[in-house]
Amino acid sequence: MQDRLFSEAELQEMGKRSVDRLTEAIEAGDSEKAKQIAKRMYNEFLSMHDLYRNWTTATLSAIGKRFGDQVLDEVMTEGVKAWWLPNLEKMAESSTLPQRIKMFVAGLRGHLQPMHIEEDEEKVVIQMRPCGSGGRLVLEGKYEGPNAFLTIEKPQRMTYNRANFPVYCAHEPPMEMVDIEKNGSPFVVVEPAAVLGKEHCSFIIYKDKSKVPAKYYERLGLKKPENP
Repeated sequence: MQDRLFSEAELQEMGKRSVDRLTEAIEAGDSEKAKQIAKRMYNEFLSMHDLYRNWTTATLSAIGKRFGDQVLDEVMTEGVKAWWLPNLEKMAESSTLPQRIKMFVAGLRGHLQPMHIEEDEEKVVIQMRPCGSGGRLVLEGKYEGPNAFLTIEKPQRMTYNRANFPVYCAHEPPMEMVDIEKNGSPFVVVEPAAVLGKEHCSFIIYKDKSKVPAKYYERLGLKKPENP
């Protein structure tokens, strides 16, 4: 085969999962190669993460622009149900709150950004710094220019009653809504930054669900139950 581009060994190496190549380098004691592969694996996943982030945001933008806010809200809610409810069920199977919080943080770790986590007597507060998805879209200028993603102009439930809300970030209110509808109270509530993307949003998990402030129900048009 005169015009061959790769040897059999090169093809086999390319076909390996990066995690397998990383494990091989560690087991061989080659720390420099392991570091190189770890960085490559991070970049591979970040590229795929951002591909799906952009694809999702473009799809939601097209729905909102063509069919309006009501249809967008309905589609957003159905989409959230498909992945958030199963995750809540998995977390509920864990016997302790610390385990459930660790599972939630592990999910956020998939956005590949550093996190700042604080705990006080009543709650745990988690911030991605920067936000790996919605925040980075803002920082990258994806809501600007002729091909801008959709900014939801009118204050409403899916924008936490704020005007000019980035469409990607509008999945957070449905997350809380479907959780409340199914379980009576939200596992986590979001305190959006004053300036989305430029400041840090907070994921807040109250140790005692009955202590979740009424304002987090009311912003969704709900009344806090007497015994959540």
